[in-house]
Amino acid sequence: MNILGVSFGRPNSNCDILCKEALFGCREAAPDAEVRFINTLKLNIGRCRGCGACSTQLEKGKDNVCIFKDDFQMLEDEVRWADALIVSAPVYTLTPCGQFKDFVDRFSCRHDVSAINWVLDKRRTGEMPGDPDAFPMERLKKRTVSFISVGGASTEDWTSLGTPILHLFAVSAMMKVLGNYNANSMGTIGNPYLDEGLINDMHVMGKNTVLGYSDDSVKFFQPEGKPEGVCPVCHQRIMTITPGQGTKVNCPVCGIWGNLSIVDGEIKVEFSEDEQARARGTFRGLREHTTEIQGFGAICGPKIMANKEMLDKLMKERIKGFDEAIGNPKA
Repeated sequence: MNILGVSFGRPNSNCDILCKEALFGCREAAPDAEVRFINTLKLNIGRCRGCGACSTQLEKGKDNVCIFKDDFQMLEDEVRWADALIVSAPVYTLTPCGQFKDFVDRFSCRHDVSAINWVLDKRRTGEMPGDPDAFPMERLKKRTVSFISVGGASTEDWTSLGTPILHLFAVSAMMKVLGNYNANSMGTIGNPYLDEGLINDMHVMGKNTVLGYSDDSVKFFQPEGKPEGVCPVCHQRIMTITPGQGTKVNCPVCGIWGNLSIVDGEIKVEFSEDEQARARGTFRGLREHTTEIQGFGAICGPKIMANKEMLDKLMKERIKGFDEAIGNPKA
C-alpha cells in the first residue's frame, strides 16, 4: 500500500505535526506500507488559467497533462501514486490557504472519473480518437483520504470553511473521505503535542484512513466532543437555505437536497437515499455534471453565431478598447 501525507502549512509547524502524526497512525494500520510526506510551501504551483488544454488533449486521445510547467506535475504524480492520503492545510481567512485551492483547481479537471470514463467509452465505440487501454488508469483507481484543517481561533466559526473546502479535493476523483478534522484553537493550545487528545485523534483518523481502504464497515472518524456532521455524505455542518424552497436545504459541498425539521427543539435534516446517491463525489453525481457540460455547445453555439456581429462589435469597443471607452487618459 502507498500512503502519502501532504501539508500546505509551514515546515515543522502545526500542519506538518498533525499530518505526520496521522501518518504514524497509518503506519500502525499498515506496517508494510510505503509512507511519503511532502510539504508544499517551497513548491511553485500556479493557478489554473482555464485554458481547457487538458480536456482537449483527453478528447484527442492523449494523456491530459497540464501544459503549464511548474511543480504541480510532481505533486500530482505523488497523489496518483498514493492509495491513502492525509492532507493538512492552514486556515488564514475562513478557508484553506490559496496554494491548496490552486492545486485542486488544476488537479480536478484531470481526474474527473465521469469525464474520463465518458471519453474512454467514446474511444471504445470509435466516436473519439485514441486507444482506451493506453490511458494511465491510476487516475481512476480507488483512494481514501482524510483532511486536517488547522486554525488558531478558539471558536469554529472562524475556521468554518476549512474542511468543506478541503473536501473538494476528493470530489472529482471519487476519493473515499474518512475524516474531516477541524483543528482550531491552535492559538491557545500552542503546540499539538501539548494536547494529548488531539494527537490521539490524529492516530485514530490515520488508522481509519488505511483500514477503510479495504473495509467498507469502517466508519467516518468522529472525534469525541466534536459536533457531528449534518450531511450524511460529506459530514459537513453547513447548509444552504433557499427562499421559496420551503423546508428544503442544500448541502453546498455535495449538492444534495434534504428536508429540515425541528424535533424536540433541535434542528434535524433528513436526506433521502436517492439524494445521497447523487452527491457530487459519486459517479452518478459527477455524470450529471458531465452531461450538463457536454450540452453547453448545443445551447450556446447557435446563440453566439446568431449574435456574432453584435458581440464582435461590443468586444472590440467595450472590452478590448476598455480604457478608451471608459474615458481613461491615454498612456
